[in-house]
Amino acid sequence: MSLIPLTLDLIGTILKNVEKADCPSRKVASLGYPDILAHEDQIRAIFGDSVADSLEFRTDSAEILRWHNAGHKTNRVVDAASLFRALGWTLEVLDIVTARGGEIIHDLNLPIPAELTGRYALVIDAGTLEHCFNIGQAAQNIAAMVALGGAVMHGNPLNMFNHGFYNLNPTWYHDFYGENGFVIEYLNLVSNAVDAPQLAGVPPYQRFGGVPDNCTLLVVARRAELRAISWPVQRKYRDNPNLHG
Repeated sequence: MSLIPLTLDLIGTILKNVEKADCPSRKVASLGYPDILAHEDQIRAIFGDSVADSLEFRTDSAEILRWHNAGHKTNRVVDAASLFRALGWTLEVLDIVTARGGEIIHDLNLPIPAELTGRYALVIDAGTLEHCFNIGQAAQNIAAMVALGGAVMHGNPLNMFNHGFYNLNPTWYHDFYGENGFVIEYLNLVSNAVDAPQLAGVPPYQRFGGVPDNCTLLVVARRAELRAISWPVQRKYRDNPNLHG
């Protein structure tokens, strides 16, 4: 997974809002290590000089940039843990394997251990959920990890065929999070997210079309109320249970 300037800017805004909400946690979880595909000058412009001057860099930057085909963006990769530390937060990474080092090893297809419940002010899913075959359990895990007042940020495909097991629709986020005590604070379409993000609004429930290929939905949901995580009925059937015209 990767973080580009657009998502870094959004993360900065989320963390400020989480602080205002008096979230008790100072921990951030990332599902998979968040490789930062941004130039140092871009990070400086987003977070300021004091943060930029505190950054550390990955010794395996060349390999990471080759993996993402992103050598044109920067010649070295910021260590994500150092960025969050400079912002005053502690980063923890969950993954099914040790990819970058220091990960909490867990398969999101299975229930999370109790100690991860309500642990995080922010959970970052920059493209993991669609690769979990047991997507309902993975979604339940993600929601349960968020502390009251905290948030989850998703970046998942709308129409990237065979990228993962699933493509997700706006109604998925609105129905799942709306049923479970979260408020959708941001949901936009990102076209060609790696190279030239262009945002457009999409309707939460209505059918729509005319979007470019290979689009991602970028979503922020804030936990406003603690509830046991349950499975939603899709909005169009909840509003019209008898299927009348």
